[in-house]
Amino acid sequence: MYEKILIATDFSKYAEKIIDCVGEIPGVKEVVLLHVLFKDPLARVWSPGDEIKQAANKMETYKKALQNANLSVKVRAEIAEETPEHLVIERVAREENVSLVVMGARGRSIWQGLLLGSVSSGVLRYGDKDLLIMRHKIDKEEMGKFCSHIFEKVMAPTDFSSAGNAAIEMIKESKLTNNVLLLNVVAKGENQLQVDAALGKAENKLEEIKADLAKTGINAKAIAVSASVGEPRTYGSGGMVKVETTPFASVGGVADRILTIAENENVSLIAMGSHGKGWLAEATIGSVASDVARMGQRPVLIVRSKK
Repeated sequence: MYEKILIATDFSKYAEKIIDCVGEIPGVKEVVLLHVLFKDPLARVWSPGDEIKQAANKMETYKKALQNANLSVKVRAEIAEETPEHLVIERVAREENVSLVVMGARGRSIWQGLLLGSVSSGVLRYGDKDLLIMRHKIDKEEMGKFCSHIFEKVMAPTDFSSAGNAAIEMIKESKLTNNVLLLNVVAKGENQLQVDAALGKAENKLEEIKADLAKTGINAKAIAVSASVGEPRTYGSGGMVKVETTPFASVGGVADRILTIAENENVSLIAMGSHGKGWLAEATIGSVASDVARMGQRPVLIVRSKK
């Protein structure tokens, strides 16, 4: 499966915690530990020599910890003077022929909110390697980790397209976990009757996938839900306007449903294909996958669709 991985670190507290998580990834044997140095845009003169030495010293500590876990480790420090950091990460991932890139959700300068850091967001949007985005709990200013038993309960959303099923196929082939939550979110319908019919079809398809996974010894639970909201909402400031909702749901509604169920079911990881139905050939990440990765509170594994 993921025998050779790349860990991109910026030495933030979030990034440091990733080192603790590597042992949870099934089959990993080799690690490329990467730090990208970037030039301050306000600096007229930049001599990165000292920074490279400091980075090498910090990564040596990480290297020893990984080697103690019986992993082969290669350390690289790269300079991004005129190139965005995410492009350097993608280049190194291709040069080293890794199968997975692992990154923290937040970097040095990102507020402790739910949004993805800019570098992680760039790799998500433009990268072509599978991507594991780690997230951590914050409790009384002490950082806990979600990586303990990260593959204990994996939620796999799908829209039943071949691209949307990429994560499920990967789970089946690699036996990533023995506990899967299959999810389909019905995105739209002209009326409630159509939505109900779509839910029925989705339940049947999920049961077929569930039975297929059972043949390989993987236990699965299947959930089909609608993204539509049945209650009217009131919007506006000053003069209030009541808006009646319809069964139609936007892409954002699908992502919101996925994230809500992930919390309600207390999953350890969301694994999903990078695309769903109707994605553009030139796109590297679909809208739903992007929203889930950016806004979620759980670790997310993006399995890139093969074109």
